[in-house]
Amino acid sequence: MQRRVGTSGMSRLSGTTVAIIGIGALVIVGLTTIALLALLSPGAAGVVGTPQNMDGRTHITEGTQGGPYSSVPAASGPHWPQPIEWGVYTQAIPQEPVIHNLEHGGIVIWYQADQVSADDVQALTAYTKRWNGTERYKVLLAPWQGEDFGHPMAIVAWTWLLDLDSVDTALMDQFIDQHYGQSPEPGGGPGPPAQ
Repeated sequence: MQRRVGTSGMSRLSGTTVAIIGIGALVIVGLTTIALLALLSPGAAGVVGTPQNMDGRTHITEGTQGGPYSSVPAASGPHWPQPIEWGVYTQAIPQEPVIHNLEHGGIVIWYQADQVSADDVQALTAYTKRWNGTERYKVLLAPWQGEDFGHPMAIVAWTWLLDLDSVDTALMDQFIDQHYGQSPEPGGGPGPPAQ
């Protein structure tokens, strides 16, 4: 009797021990994998800009004012039927055609002329022209004419906004890398601007 009890107790203990060790190893491997993925993947902490409400994609008659928009400058919403050419604008333009440019996957950089220096405008102009000369040419720069949005500059993509207090091309590059072409109609025109 003693042999039988001792033998069966050992085999149950071995099976239980193996099961516990196996489950523990799976849990450790799973948690390690999750931790590595969290560290190596761009997560919410790595996203540049602030997501904005989707205000729709309705076309409105050219020359009319759109809105209401949930952000200033608008990052989506009612817009004119035709987008405008990509590139650098030195005079203020309405945001309604520009929203159509956003819908086509582009990036718009607005600046408040009374809050930036001539050097800032020159840096933004060079920055925009650099992008306009690449495969990702859909970048537009213009002075802002609407209500004060609380910062000297803003860079906008479809449903994304990044307010800027100074020209930070590294941060702007990250914004463009993350949000360029992320829109309902990324293949839409117009084509590359004349350089």
